[in-house]
Amino acid sequence: MKIFILLASIACAIWASSVDTKLYEDTQKKSYYEEIQKQLDSVEHIKKQPKDVLQEERLYLTRVRDASSQDIQIELYDLKILSKKSISFEIYYNAINEVALLRVKQEQNRRILQTINEKSAFSKNAIENIIEEEKARLLSYQLQHAYYKLQEKNIEAKLQLMQAHEKEIMEAIFDSLARIKCDSVETIDKKIKHSDKEIEKVSLQKIALQIDLEKALIEDSARIEYLKERIKSSETLYQQLLNNKVVLQIEQALYLLSIEKNKLFFNKIDEIEKNIKSISKEMSPLYKEQLNVIREIATEVFGSTKLFFSGKFHEVVGVFTQFKEYFISPIFVFSEQPISLVSLLKTLLFIIVGFVTGMLYKRWVRSISFRWPSMSQMSIRLASNIGYYLIIIISFMIAVGSLGIDMTSISLIAGALSIGIGFGLQTVVSNLIAGIILMFERTIRIGDTIEISDTLRGTVTDMRIRSTTIKTVDNIDIIIPNSSFIQNNVINWTLEDTSKRQHISFIVAYGTDIEYLKKVVLDELEHSDLKYIRDDGNKQPEVWMKAMNSSSIDFELLVWVEWDNKLRPNSLKSDFLILIYNTLNKYGIQIPFPQLDLHVKHMQKDTVII
Repeated sequence: MKIFILLASIACAIWASSVDTKLYEDTQKKSYYEEIQKQLDSVEHIKKQPKDVLQEERLYLTRVRDASSQDIQIELYDLKILSKKSISFEIYYNAINEVALLRVKQEQNRRILQTINEKSAFSKNAIENIIEEEKARLLSYQLQHAYYKLQEKNIEAKLQLMQAHEKEIMEAIFDSLARIKCDSVETIDKKIKHSDKEIEKVSLQKIALQIDLEKALIEDSARIEYLKERIKSSETLYQQLLNNKVVLQIEQALYLLSIEKNKLFFNKIDEIEKNIKSISKEMSPLYKEQLNVIREIATEVFGSTKLFFSGKFHEVVGVFTQFKEYFISPIFVFSEQPISLVSLLKTLLFIIVGFVTGMLYKRWVRSISFRWPSMSQMSIRLASNIGYYLIIIISFMIAVGSLGIDMTSISLIAGALSIGIGFGLQTVVSNLIAGIILMFERTIRIGDTIEISDTLRGTVTDMRIRSTTIKTVDNIDIIIPNSSFIQNNVINWTLEDTSKRQHISFIVAYGTDIEYLKKVVLDELEHSDLKYIRDDGNKQPEVWMKAMNSSSIDFELLVWVEWDNKLRPNSLKSDFLILIYNTLNKYGIQIPFPQLDLHVKHMQKDTVII
């Protein structure tokens, strides 16, 4: 089997298609293209190839020829302009803009190159793993792959030219900084103030037009398209004014850079960064690159060390500003209310404070409960739980309100969720509601002894909103859902009165003096150390006769005990039975037990048994 797999692998390797590198690497590509053209013409003449496949091959062959013969050039900036003795700001700014434009174009070409690399890898994989049904398109795939490889080379060559020219312009910019002539800071400030007034005027005009458009949309007016055009024109004018302001600020920054006012320079850079954020997405990358060029010029002027220490404070402030903007910027919008990271953290803080306050409240209730020892544990726990959940609910409502969200939105969501809760969480909800009912109804309290079934009996040690904990006489904690106490019959032995009557059954033989039996049992019980109720006239022990059976008389000792004493070892039913047994033995009262008497009858010798 291993030999067969090896042979199959070798066969696949031999017969598998490989990439034809001559289409894009061979120096004699043009002659090779002519050979392919002749093959296509011959195939068309004898009509061997499908028409659509043949058209596709011709199309890609044309593209490959064009890409192969493409002359890679870029538009060059005239560096002689920067060699003059005196350079105006406009000329210097154009050089900076040229560098920024080159960098933007390089980034665009890198993205295109990445896309072409992915397509090239895909076409190569298609060629190497071509199936029999696709063999007719093999030449088409080869030409596609060659076209992508040639485009990769062209873009890489173009990037190299851009990088080299960018370096030349930057060197000229560094050398000509001292020869730039800018207006004074005061003059540029006046221009900027005028620009700010124009920007504010256009901004107010935009707002007014937007209001008119909303009104027209409501009234379904015929002025809708007209207002849209006006808003578009206002936006264009607004962007132009904003661009002019950024250019004026750049002029100020260059002037401050030329006179080495580093602190004012960095302040101006911060202002430019803020204004760039308001510029349209199409133009903002260009202005960001212009700002990067100015920073590189500053590095050349100030030096890396001085620039670091001079700009350190501004960089720190910038970092904090970015963090602040990140925290206060909207992450998403809910019910037409923007939600930021700060608002979410504030909401989380309110919820945490609510939980902490609730826990402190529960501890406070427990600590002051020692001042009122007469208060039941159930009342303490009820006050503790109700206050705790009220604090949690109030804190949650305050937290949601801090987001600015209308609670009606929450109620709608809660209404939608209630359907799912009704089906999926029916048991959980029923237990929660049962817990609230038990806490207010107080039919079961902490410390009560309850009995749910013949085998499940114990003392309530804890009551929560969902479940109740019972400790059995064997010291086993059993957690029972609260709905069990609402849906099933529950015996509460200590609901109103903690004293209960205990029934102890015993039997004696026929012929026993009943009154004497009662007297000796009650006398021995009175002189015993067993714990039962002795002082209550209505709860005195008694001996009752229950029945007369075939071989015994059934009696029952009725004695009242406190329920907590009953659960102790010396007050269990077995202790009373031991007392009765010892009393009967002491006074010679017979205890019957099943017995069989055998009577043997003597028969005469001559009797015949048939």
